[in-house]
Amino acid sequence: MVFDRLERAYYRAPVDSLPESIRTAARIRRSSVPTWAAWSTAGTLPALLAVNAMLLPTSTTPTDSSAAIAAAVYLVFSVLIHEGAHILVLRGFGRSVDRVGFKLSYRVFPAFYVRMNQSLLLSRQEQVIVHAAGILANLATNALLLVGNTWAVRSSGIEVAAHLVFIAVAWNVVPILNSDGYRVLLALAGVDAARNLPANPPWLIGIKVAGVVFIVFVVIRTILTLTRNLIA
Repeated sequence: MVFDRLERAYYRAPVDSLPESIRTAARIRRSSVPTWAAWSTAGTLPALLAVNAMLLPTSTTPTDSSAAIAAAVYLVFSVLIHEGAHILVLRGFGRSVDRVGFKLSYRVFPAFYVRMNQSLLLSRQEQVIVHAAGILANLATNALLLVGNTWAVRSSGIEVAAHLVFIAVAWNVVPILNSDGYRVLLALAGVDAARNLPANPPWLIGIKVAGVVFIVFVVIRTILTLTRNLIA
């Protein structure tokens, strides 16, 4: 990966295709993260998901407006710590964020995002840490909050918010389309996804197709559920 600082553009090019002056001036940069640490980080994601699933109450019913306020505050906080974790880890590896903003993912799902093109300049092991950072921050915070809520606060609003955060994070762990889990998988496999679908390896094409089918299924199911409830 080549980064043009003047144009702020990224190019994929083999080393041999670069001018000799650039190849001569270039220095080999070793990864600051060992391979075992990257795989351990990836393995921590399903482990923390399981911990959260065990801590979540089986049923929750908000009782008043304060519960709704608590839920809203925590949801906003969860977004901040998720994106903040990405930013802090990326900067810790000596790279900067391109943009922070809001978008509709696939023109349907509202989401805040951090554009981290400079993560492409990191080693594969470092990329795993960067892309997993937001999920790990959410799951760890969610688990601690659920424990604290069970022992002290006992807020139904926090329980509802914890459920919502868990669902959103679980969605983001599953390697579909451009989720953080998808990017972690690409980094572990040492693969750069091509825009042209047939140019990708078969297993990656399968993930992309399955991701599209899954998104369509969720959207249709949500529409049918809302329509049924409105009619009822």
